[in-house]
Amino acid sequence: MTLSSTDISVLTSIQQNDGISRKALAEKTGLSQASITKITHKLVSEAYIREGERIGNGLGRKEVLLYPNPHKFKFLGIDIGGYRVRMALADYRYELTHYEQFPVDELEQQEDVLQELMARIAAFLEAAGAPAVDAIGVSVTGIIDMEKRRILNIPNLNRWNDVNIVEGLSKRFEAPVYLEESGRTMAFAEKLLGKAKEAADFIVVHIAYGVVAGIFINGQPLRGVNNVGGLLGHITVDEKGIRCRCGNYGCLENIVTFPMLEGRYRNMSGTANPGPLPEAYRINDKTALDVCLEAGKSIGIALSNVINLFNPEIIYLGGPVMEQFPIIFEEVRRTVLLRANRFATVGLKLEASSFGDRQGILGALTLAGASYLESRMEP
Repeated sequence: MTLSSTDISVLTSIQQNDGISRKALAEKTGLSQASITKITHKLVSEAYIREGERIGNGLGRKEVLLYPNPHKFKFLGIDIGGYRVRMALADYRYELTHYEQFPVDELEQQEDVLQELMARIAAFLEAAGAPAVDAIGVSVTGIIDMEKRRILNIPNLNRWNDVNIVEGLSKRFEAPVYLEESGRTMAFAEKLLGKAKEAADFIVVHIAYGVVAGIFINGQPLRGVNNVGGLLGHITVDEKGIRCRCGNYGCLENIVTFPMLEGRYRNMSGTANPGPLPEAYRINDKTALDVCLEAGKSIGIALSNVINLFNPEIIYLGGPVMEQFPIIFEEVRRTVLLRANRFATVGLKLEASSFGDRQGILGALTLAGASYLESRMEP
């Protein structure tokens, strides 16, 4: 069965709500009650959606809530970062049914990273009892080509240059494969399942062992002419800083990621074995707090430039760095309000992203699901 753009719009609205009535669906989409009745009847008959409980008060007619049918599709998400690889299976409601992660260095040690990755995926699917999936989404903390078929480069890794991952995975697992940069997939997850459902202009920032960002403008992801739009981690915030793997000096990524924060704390602590930064932060160690404040200021400077350029409505900040060191979030907010144009910050909201450490893998899964649904659209 092919789907119209209206069908997909209705499906997306159902996906974004944890149960929605036909009446509310008509109000949300702007379609007539008759159109919604016809479309949802077709979607129920084709098992895209299912009817749930009835709601309502009094003696009047109860409204039936509609949900995505979790058994309609099975999606595989693969999130390849600079530190770890994560794989997950999910149903059509994006509920994770199986999950696994391992250090990306385990692939780096192999001569052919793609062959090793495919072997890992095959073992994962076998262990999960899932011999087949409907679609595969791959998110990469790196550069991909414009056709979204190949990985061109993953910073700080050596064996991921010009990897024909889409062709390799689609042949091996006989399923459509969709490839995208991880910052954009994190923004897709926020848009489809998270807090950004109604937002058109927003940014998602995730900071861990790297810095990634996804930017939506007028409801569309920002890509740029060479598909490298959104490289927040390589904005210069300290021109006298150390050299980055990208060749530049003083990149944000060289200041605010986990390894850099730990290294700076060790250098500033004045002791031979200062212990881990999170532990020092928990006891309000002054050096640890100073390191975090400096990181927050650097992130705030970079985001102030982005705010002045794109004037977003909301910025969602997430990742382990933000979660473990809340003072960084507050220093980002203070710096943004101090440095960004005062008119650009009117009404601007800074919030925690919706899915924390799961943002990346949910991004890969929503990429698979949304792209696969779009591929079923009638020409």
